[in-house]
Amino acid sequence: MYRNPDPAPASRVAPERRGAVLGKFCRACGTVYPKFRGRHAGKPLHGKDHIASPCSHEGDPFDPGADWWEPAVEVLPSPAAPADAAPS
Repeated sequence: MYRNPDPAPASRVAPERRGAVLGKFCRACGTVYPKFRGRHAGKPLHGKDHIASPCSHEGDPFDPGADWWEPAVEVLPSPAAPADAAPS
C-alpha cells in the first residue's frame, strides 16, 4: 500500500511529531512546493490546485532566512500511551 505523507509547516507541528522535510511551505498562500525548487513558481506538491489570484511571492526565490516561507515536514503519528499507564 502506498502512503502519501501529509506535509505541514514545521512551526505548527510539535517537535516530537516532526518527520522528514518534504518541501517548502509558503506562509502567504499556504501551499507546499518541492524541497529542491529554487523559486515560488509552477505546480505545488500540496495545497490549492487553483488560486484565483497569484501569490504575492510568485516568482520569488526561496532564499534561506526569508520570513515568507518555512520548511514543510511530515507529520508523524502521535506517540502511543505507555503500556504501564493504566487509565483511571
